[in-house]
Amino acid sequence: MSPESDRSALLTWGVAHLAELEALARKRRLRVEADEKVVKARDRILEGLSPKDRERLTDRLLTLLDNSERLGLKMSHPGSSGWPGLLSDLSFPPFLLWMKGDLSALLPPGIAVVGAREAGPSACGAVSKLARELSSIGVCVVSGLARGVDGAAHRGAISGPGRTIAVVGTGLDRVYPAEHRILERDILAGGGLLLSEYPPGDGPEPWHFPYRNRLIVGLSVAVVVGPHRRRSGTYVTARIALEEGRELLVFDRESRGWEGEGPALLAGEGARRVSGAEEVLSAILSRGDMA
Repeated sequence: MSPESDRSALLTWGVAHLAELEALARKRRLRVEADEKVVKARDRILEGLSPKDRERLTDRLLTLLDNSERLGLKMSHPGSSGWPGLLSDLSFPPFLLWMKGDLSALLPPGIAVVGAREAGPSACGAVSKLARELSSIGVCVVSGLARGVDGAAHRGAISGPGRTIAVVGTGLDRVYPAEHRILERDILAGGGLLLSEYPPGDGPEPWHFPYRNRLIVGLSVAVVVGPHRRRSGTYVTARIALEEGRELLVFDRESRGWEGEGPALLAGEGARRVSGAEEVLSAILSRGDMA
């Protein structure tokens, strides 16, 4: 594909993406048909735009292209170089992604490790150890760069020989939470990747994070759920994993009090408990996801 045709395709996907993000910010969804293919959804959204809105969104995207290049960000859309193939299996895949770091981090099998922001030191230490073990067997650990379990998962992964991917709920021109600036630097220094469907300039809007969580699931062959409260955001992520056909595993070693509420609920609903990387790998291999 020539640079001109690639840019044309990027503009097409990008305009539909910005239109969709604007709709989601107003608590609307433009993709409402069940099992609609991503190209069909994109084209239907574009056809529904007025000429004025299409021109406005094109102008905004051109500005974002310039800003992204200045910031050293990579942009990718379905079918383009660097697009994570697993995302195409999602029932609601993104139209466009911004990425920072080494795209080869997407090549090893991804396993998500998620949990509560408020998890205590013992629980976070156990999660970090698990992530380091996963890293040591060649797995890329995927999480959301949040406080607590997410941060512990990233730190554990980069303390091993493997890599980690942080899927964030802001534009990649900022770090959220700000205290994770050093963690972001370490992820990139270790050959990892930061990824977002939100353009540079977008802040941490509350509605961003539930949509962000589906990408964490989408990049992973399995989701390991650590300590969390019942009916929390982590529980919602677990439900997404089941809906999207991913293996759901529960890890709650060193959990105390409320930290075990969510894992107990999921285990009661049939999720498999694991205590280490070997059990995670065994659960996935039994399904054939890494064969």
